[in-house]
Amino acid sequence: MKRFAMALICAASLAACGTTRVGLKYAPSTTPSTLAASAPIDVGSFVDQRGEPATFIGAIRGGFGNPLKTLDAERPVSELVRDAFADGLRARGAAVEAGAGTLQLTGTIRKLDCNQMARREANVEIEVSVIERASGKARFVRTYSASNVDGSLMSLKTGVFADVEDLRALTEKTLRETVDKALDDGALRAALKP
Repeated sequence: MKRFAMALICAASLAACGTTRVGLKYAPSTTPSTLAASAPIDVGSFVDQRGEPATFIGAIRGGFGNPLKTLDAERPVSELVRDAFADGLRARGAAVEAGAGTLQLTGTIRKLDCNQMARREANVEIEVSVIERASGKARFVRTYSASNVDGSLMSLKTGVFADVEDLRALTEKTLRETVDKALDDGALRAALKP
């Protein structure tokens, strides 16, 4: 009987481990103010300098920091971030067209990760640049970031009992806050005017 119970516990522990593919989408939390850009904006590439695999987002970890459930993006994180900025510009009334216009919005992803041991934590840091397409000269460069911590230290929803969706939603919220900070910054808006 003890062997059966031990085998059942081992099987349950292994079943809790795994990788889940998730998506991160941008949707403004409030109605953003309109961006007064008369020319179309090209959203270029966002370089991933996180030092992680291209689709890695984070993990739910056990008591020793070991990953129990890993979150991987459906597509490379650089594409998700680029799409979030393009969607953010569209939500603000800007025309977004690949290869069009005189200005290009690009960036470097320094940090985009999430973890949960007891509480859920998500961090995003992105350097955003506005480039003059004709000369390649940077018109504007600034770093934007957001961090969120959620949950209780006394929660029972940790480790194998933690929900991947809760951690994904917190990461999506943190990415949205970073995009909103950038696109609502008056200096960035001024740089996007032709």
